[in-house]
Amino acid sequence: MCCVGKSPVAPRLCYQYAFNEGVVTSKWKPKKPPNVCKLAIISSLLLLLHVVCQGAEAKVPVNVLSLMFSSNFPDGVVNALNAGFAASMAAREKELRDVADISLIYPSSKNDPISEVFEQALEESKDQLLVVFGPLGNDNVLWSNEPLNKSGVVAIGPLSYSDEVRGWKPNLYFTTAEPGAELLALVRYSVAFLRVARIGIMYLKNTFYGDRSYEVAQSGLTEMGYELYGTFALDGNSSEAASVEAFETEWARFVEGRPLAVLLFGSPHAITGQFITRVAVDERTSEAYILAPSNTQTFLIKTWKEALSESGAELIPGQLIISGTNPLANETRYEVIRRFQREMNAYLDSTDERRGFDKPPHFLEDDTNGELMVAGWIAGEVIAKALQNAASLGNRDAFMHSLYDQRRYLIDDLVLGDYGGPCVNLAAWQGATCKCNQGGNVVYMKEVVDGYRLRSIRQGFLTWGTDQCSSDGVVLQAPLNGLTVLMTDNEVAYRASSRYASGASAFLGNGRAGERDRLFLQPLEATGAEAPDKLEEMRDIKVVSAIFAAVNKGIMGIEDIMFIDPITLTPRLNRFKKHLIYLSPTLAQEFYVLAQYISETASGSTNIIIRTHDAEEILKTLTATLVTFGVPIGAKVQVEEDGWMMDHLPTSGNVFLIGLKLEEIEPMAKHLNNYRGVRVFVIYPDLTLMYEEFKDAFINSPQSSKDRLVFATNQLHWADVNSTSATIKAYHAVITDETMRTPMTLRGFTTARLMQTVLTQMRVVSAELLSDYFFDASTITIDDMRYGPYSDVDCIVNGVALATNCLANYGATNIAVWSMSRIFDPQVSELQSGMTPSLVYIDRSGLTLSQIIGITVGSLIAVLLFAVLGVTLFITLRNARDNDRAPTEPLDPVTVIFTDIESSTAQWAAFPEFMPDAVATHHSVVRSLIAQHNCYEVKTIGDSFMIACRSPLAAVDLCCEMQRHFLHHDWRTELFDEFYRNFEGQRAQEDKEYAPPSANLDPEVYREMWNGLRVRIGIHTGLCDIRYDQVTKGYDYYGQTTNMAARTESVANGGQVLLTGATYYSLSAAERDKFDVTPLGPVPLRGVSEVVDMFQVNAVPCRKFAALRLDREYYFEDGADGTTATTSDNSSTPAELSESAQMLACSLQALLSTFKPPQREKLLLPYCERWRVPLPKPRKPIWDDEYCQEVVRCLAMKVGRVVDHSAGGTTEVTSSTRSTSIIILSNRFISFDDNYSAE
Repeated sequence: MCCVGKSPVAPRLCYQYAFNEGVVTSKWKPKKPPNVCKLAIISSLLLLLHVVCQGAEAKVPVNVLSLMFSSNFPDGVVNALNAGFAASMAAREKELRDVADISLIYPSSKNDPISEVFEQALEESKDQLLVVFGPLGNDNVLWSNEPLNKSGVVAIGPLSYSDEVRGWKPNLYFTTAEPGAELLALVRYSVAFLRVARIGIMYLKNTFYGDRSYEVAQSGLTEMGYELYGTFALDGNSSEAASVEAFETEWARFVEGRPLAVLLFGSPHAITGQFITRVAVDERTSEAYILAPSNTQTFLIKTWKEALSESGAELIPGQLIISGTNPLANETRYEVIRRFQREMNAYLDSTDERRGFDKPPHFLEDDTNGELMVAGWIAGEVIAKALQNAASLGNRDAFMHSLYDQRRYLIDDLVLGDYGGPCVNLAAWQGATCKCNQGGNVVYMKEVVDGYRLRSIRQGFLTWGTDQCSSDGVVLQAPLNGLTVLMTDNEVAYRASSRYASGASAFLGNGRAGERDRLFLQPLEATGAEAPDKLEEMRDIKVVSAIFAAVNKGIMGIEDIMFIDPITLTPRLNRFKKHLIYLSPTLAQEFYVLAQYISETASGSTNIIIRTHDAEEILKTLTATLVTFGVPIGAKVQVEEDGWMMDHLPTSGNVFLIGLKLEEIEPMAKHLNNYRGVRVFVIYPDLTLMYEEFKDAFINSPQSSKDRLVFATNQLHWADVNSTSATIKAYHAVITDETMRTPMTLRGFTTARLMQTVLTQMRVVSAELLSDYFFDASTITIDDMRYGPYSDVDCIVNGVALATNCLANYGATNIAVWSMSRIFDPQVSELQSGMTPSLVYIDRSGLTLSQIIGITVGSLIAVLLFAVLGVTLFITLRNARDNDRAPTEPLDPVTVIFTDIESSTAQWAAFPEFMPDAVATHHSVVRSLIAQHNCYEVKTIGDSFMIACRSPLAAVDLCCEMQRHFLHHDWRTELFDEFYRNFEGQRAQEDKEYAPPSANLDPEVYREMWNGLRVRIGIHTGLCDIRYDQVTKGYDYYGQTTNMAARTESVANGGQVLLTGATYYSLSAAERDKFDVTPLGPVPLRGVSEVVDMFQVNAVPCRKFAALRLDREYYFEDGADGTTATTSDNSSTPAELSESAQMLACSLQALLSTFKPPQREKLLLPYCERWRVPLPKPRKPIWDDEYCQEVVRCLAMKVGRVVDHSAGGTTEVTSSTRSTSIIILSNRFISFDDNYSAE
């Protein structure tokens, strides 16, 4: 052990620069071993120095031993690490000289055994503090733990490239992130930024590092829904290269997967070298990305360079990607690196022996060495800070205690820690860091570029913060790989997508592991014409789940990819497609809101001027909307693509301008200035795409002109600095530049905020799963923005229409009417407050074809229609809706109830003379109880009720009261009870395992539990999309909550009350105690992806029920009355039709024969739903002629039975309904919706 007396830090601070002694380097010649005489002279001088210093104030002596050396590492690595460390200590001279006498001790050679070096230093430091810098290498760190622990010495900044040495070992004080964290960062980068469709892996089997790396990579990818495409793994225990046969066999298996990126997790080894060389030269892999951890950096670059040199190939910049645990020495965006450069330069300038380094700035010329210098320098900073507390330097125990006293190191803008020792659970619960000896919590990324230089990759940054000691608890979350298309030949589209991305940036993945690191948007630059093909090419090699921002018609034509709130460059009418999700108002929604506003504020006709490829269909929808609100329609003008809209502008009245061009905005503004009697309505997509041009055109216009440019939007005002909206406050906090606060950046912000929340509910992400989420969730609320309901299923459940429009891929709510004046001044009020349009259209011009068919068929069943009409009129007259009882708060849960009389259709056929009074009684009981419990009757169809309650307690109480009222009511007949008992008995004969709940009961017992009509009830609680219907003048409730309640009712038996777990747990403990409830466990419901916890409320004690009807189709009645078109479910033999049924079948066949099968499907489904006829099992995925005939037979049989029963039950009717007909004329309701089709 040698020590140089001269020290630039303190009088007694000793340095040893002996790393080059006996070692050949490129710049330094070998030095002779130390001369014994020289050592004697140095010892004498040190003794003299000690005597001279005796009179000075005594300071705590501290020895700092460098064990940062290993013969297994190149000289450059060892020298760089120690040079960085020494530079830090030299820079801390003034800070440390008043605290302690510090001696830096180095070994005489890097080939010295580490055990001897440590023992000698330990022997010389018996009475003073000894601190270790290092060790270096996995073997040295593993060895050091025991002697460090035994001696109480702490090693600060050890470097090891295996997690084997990590974990709670208090004598090892790590300043870098663990190797496992680098693996996670590489996996994250490969899926979130490279986005490659196929990832392979290489590792060495039967080694701790290799097996562990493979396990981390595979589990991480699997958790995110990815799989490995190619695995290369050979035994790494031997230091020899693999045999040709073994290598070729493994290589052949590996390349079969055609990997586009390779996770290189093989340590520097002959086999790893073989693999790197083959990847570089094999044409199947030569362009694949290579992602490797820092321990293979030097080895990878050297081997790759040699392989390319031999093959004559050129380096592809960015192909080699390497992780690291500290920034590069040239990353001056970090304050810590700027200071490092200053101090490193000063140190190298002032030191004679630089151990093989060129003159400064060498660390800027050799990126690998520079990175290692930074690592050594950071460890030196930690040691210097740890030694500044004089009170802790008295002994090793005190020093160790200070290191783990919830210690955090702030080195400029670099944070290390928190370090913490053992602590009790309560302290940990309150936030203390316990048993943590690792302070590094960041992984960096760089790529190899021209000249084999290293360049930082900012997107590769990964951190988990100081809350976690290590990355062990970090779980990579599946990313949403989104794309924005920057159309280079369209200024408007390019700007829109750029602004959109700026707004979304606040929620994009930022490298902080967790749920917020999941949304990624990457730009694709292309012309509008090239974009579709480039997208398709990209999808062959990269994962793209969703497209955002501006798109054209060609891009929208791509299938199997999600479009999230696409911004079309030309007006486009929405058609239902599951891969299209709209968050902003669709054209149909805008038209509906604007038409209502026009109807209430203006008289006279409204003109329409339109330019788009979708003009015909858009005109039909807008026309239907204006007609619905009684707005007279003036001229309709379709302008060609190269036409000029301004030629057709009226000088007075209202006009819609749809499909404006950039150059038409200023003339339009001038037209409004010149003609004060005209009012222009524009669509919001046109305004947001050309927002800057609209503002420029109107900035000098008078207020009256701005007031007369009108549009509809669901956006909050992006520039309202006084807004109380949580959304706008968060938006302003992110977009601080007021010039960037535009509708497009707000749109990007709110969409990204929504997607961030959606992703928290998804483990795996794909276009299909994204689509499923929206339709499963139905209604989504984010802060003060609400979207939905989204629906991909038919609206009719048990004959009850749950919504006016069945299929909905749009979700904008609270759509208000603004003027251009409000654009300039947020204090200007909205012209019309926000509303959610029902999209119910009224066409007063005549009857639809399906109504004509219905009238014709109705002439054959007049007797039944008379009876039904009478009941319907009676019910309608009594169905006054009290809107004061309606739940109207969109953020408050609503409890929805569905009821239905079991087998009512069959009983109408069997007992037509009793059913009108019975159903009327049923309705009267239900309505009186609804009022008593302060609930709201939403709608009735036939004998089914939909009810909404503010309180789950009131809902459950209401349902129990219903069952008890039905039980105790005098129905004045026993026919209903006989019907149910006979039905149970018949089923028991057919199914030996079926136990009749009531058929075999003693009459006295039966009367205690059953009486009259049996009503099944389903209850569910949740958020609803609440809308006020302008046509019905009442409230309606949409979304998943409504669907769940209907599905719950559909599986219940007559007399049974079912409630979901959501309702049950909405009751307080005291409220639950009021009811006798039986848990039924998880129940699968049709159309619901996950099982639902179900509970049965025992409204009537001792009632028993059959098993839940889980096999029942929720669209229609399950045919409990025996109606079927064949003799059995498994038979193809048609059942015999009665005379009435044959007549109906022939009439329907004749009427429908002129239509194609898809049109027949549309016409037949409403009748099947209304008559509750189950559809026969389809043999093909689409309806053909044969299937249509079978459906007609089912419908004819059901209606024929009713007609026959009606004919047999009265002496006034002696035949079928041929002699009597009823014609009902009314306005027709059209479901144009955005799903309107020209068909």
